[in-house]
Amino acid sequence: MSLRGVNHIVLKVKDLSTSDHFYRDVLGMQRVGERPGMWFYHAGGHHHDLALVEVGPEAQPPNRMDTGLFHFCLDVSDEQALAELHKRCEAAGVSILGAVDHTISRGFYVQDPDGHVVELGVDVPAHEWAGVNNPFAHDRGYNLPDKK
Repeated sequence: MSLRGVNHIVLKVKDLSTSDHFYRDVLGMQRVGERPGMWFYHAGGHHHDLALVEVGPEAQPPNRMDTGLFHFCLDVSDEQALAELHKRCEAAGVSILGAVDHTISRGFYVQDPDGHVVELGVDVPAHEWAGVNNPFAHDRGYNLPDKK
C-alpha cells in the first residue's frame, strides 16, 4: 500500500449558496453533486476535489492559530490563467491576502466567505529550482503577469 496524494478536501461552511458563488462562479469549479447539506465540486483532478458541508450561520470562522487546516492550494494551469483568476477575484470583491513566489510554486492567497484561506497557485518547473538548497525556505514577493 502506498499513498498517491490528496484526493479531496471537505470544508465546513455557514451557507452553501454563498460558498457556491465563491467556488463555482468566482473560481470556476464545477458543482458535480449534492446531498442534503453537502455539495461536491470538481476542478479537474478527481470525481470531486472539494465538498462543502453546511453547518449553519452560528458557526465560528476558522482561527489560523488553532490546530487544524492552515490553508489549501488549488492548482491553476499556468501563470496567465492565474492572472485572470486574480482579476476575477478582485472584481468579485474577494479578500486577497497577497501573492508569493515559493520558489517551487507561485500564487496568491484569498479568503473564502467563511474565512478559509485558499492558495491559488502554479508549479514552477523543477529545472528552475533544482539547484536551490532547501527550496521550501525561500519565499519572496511575486508580481502576477497582469501586475507587472
